[in-house]
Amino acid sequence: MTLSLGISEDLFDAGVTLCADGRILFASNEERHTRRKNEGGFPHRALEAALRHAGVTLADIDRVCVSGLMTPPLPVRAFPRLHDWSYAIKRERRDSLLRRLADAVTFLTPMSHTAPDAAARGWAQWLLPKLARRRLRGLRPGAAVDFVDHHEAHAAAACTLSGYDEALCVTADGMGDGHSLTVSHYARSGAPRRVWAVPSRDSFGLFFEILTEAFGFVPCRDEGKLTGLAALGDPARITLPVPFALEQGQLRYTGPHGRAGVAWARDTLLAAHSREDVAAWAQRILEDIIVSITRDHLRKSGLRRLALAGGVFANVKLNQRLHELPETDAIFICPNMGDGGLSLGALASRGQVTPLKIDHVFFGDGFTEAELERVLREKGLAFDRPGSVETRTAELLADGKIVARFDGRMEWGPRALGNRSILAPACDPAVPDRLNEQLKRSDFMPFAPALPAEDGDLYVAGAEPARHAAEFMTVCFRCTPLMAERYPSVVHVDGTARAQFVRPGANPGFHRILTEYRARTGGGVMLNTSFNMHEEPIVRTPQEAVNAFLEAGLDALALGPFMVAKP
Repeated sequence: MTLSLGISEDLFDAGVTLCADGRILFASNEERHTRRKNEGGFPHRALEAALRHAGVTLADIDRVCVSGLMTPPLPVRAFPRLHDWSYAIKRERRDSLLRRLADAVTFLTPMSHTAPDAAARGWAQWLLPKLARRRLRGLRPGAAVDFVDHHEAHAAAACTLSGYDEALCVTADGMGDGHSLTVSHYARSGAPRRVWAVPSRDSFGLFFEILTEAFGFVPCRDEGKLTGLAALGDPARITLPVPFALEQGQLRYTGPHGRAGVAWARDTLLAAHSREDVAAWAQRILEDIIVSITRDHLRKSGLRRLALAGGVFANVKLNQRLHELPETDAIFICPNMGDGGLSLGALASRGQVTPLKIDHVFFGDGFTEAELERVLREKGLAFDRPGSVETRTAELLADGKIVARFDGRMEWGPRALGNRSILAPACDPAVPDRLNEQLKRSDFMPFAPALPAEDGDLYVAGAEPARHAAEFMTVCFRCTPLMAERYPSVVHVDGTARAQFVRPGANPGFHRILTEYRARTGGGVMLNTSFNMHEEPIVRTPQEAVNAFLEAGLDALALGPFMVAKP
């Protein structure tokens, strides 16, 4: 058996993936273990969890693949304390000498070139494994250590998990190894072959990062809030020049970067327009340009399947535009589309993950019934073990209750897909306000529906190209009149929903809850949101689940086979 370890130690959302003979054994991101959202740096705790889960040590690892040649910058890799410093500086959201210095280093180091040249790559491949072995003490001298280009890892993750024999692959994010957007041709017989790329300085991800900070949100974390606000605004109210130019096959960003960019967004855009209109304007720019680039390459290549990765494709409205293109027969977005997916992508790019049409992403920590019961007893909570916890959950939901569900192994990626979820009746229009109050969340962010996959066409339009992607809640759909009429709490103001299709083979317990609920209410659609308090990562352990359940004051907690009522 060959054991392969993938590592992402980027500035944000670091993680690990462990594979045996190409099969994924474990994958998790550091934020779930440190409880600091989007945690970057070297993923020590996630690595410990991966080894513990598989019952192996570093001495058993045959190959290590790490994402990023120049990203993160070498000083951060050489001196890990710099990561904590940069994390704090990025999150303080105020002007300071340290912040200006951090922005200058960010801009000058990875963005001063389009990509490392052959000499730089060779130098990195010589030096970086030496630094990695300092962190991986116990690794056998004969174990191979390889470093992989950032966007190559993104592309490989999307293509390898898509199940496609061939596809057009697009990656887009803030920046990585000198690029912010790439287009590749993929065939199962080889790695994605890059045909077009955009330098880091012309990044959509950095543009949205600037706007996120100007809005008062946390950059590199809250960009999704702009997507939620965009549906409330009118882009036509902003007549300023678009700060991107797509000319003669080249994409250029013409606006200011860094602190100057934040000041421009705050003093020029937001001083004269509502944040809703600015968000709608930015969303339209993103959609129009990415769609134009993608259509052009689909037509030129003759390919009709899309595989997408990179943090920009966390934007589900953009993904909706892409799956609705007449040139698109099928679309797949890496379920852990941001830098959190790079550990798997690094392995995939080196042939260490068997290509497959992935059917679930429950790759994280799981706990025994004895461990769950012990936590409940330690907390002094009354609980019972019903004959079917799924039936009891459906009964409570049909009765209008809000139920947290903690079952099986944790999801890999940013979406809660039923195993670490809070479930609520989607038919009650008052539920979103109640949840926002209990979970301390923003009132403008839409909630998402989960439904049996076999009922998809009843509730959303044009599902066919994105059925597989919808299993991981990575796309938006236009809602049918039936959905809008019966389930208003999961339909956004623009008439769309980020629906999750649940198949019995992928998550039998969650599918049973949905079908039992359907039998009692006439429809199987329910609200599914992540099991966490605002600004916290999704819960990982039963202790965290119980704490969040109590703090939020939810009606019930389904913890494995046990049911706990609100004290």
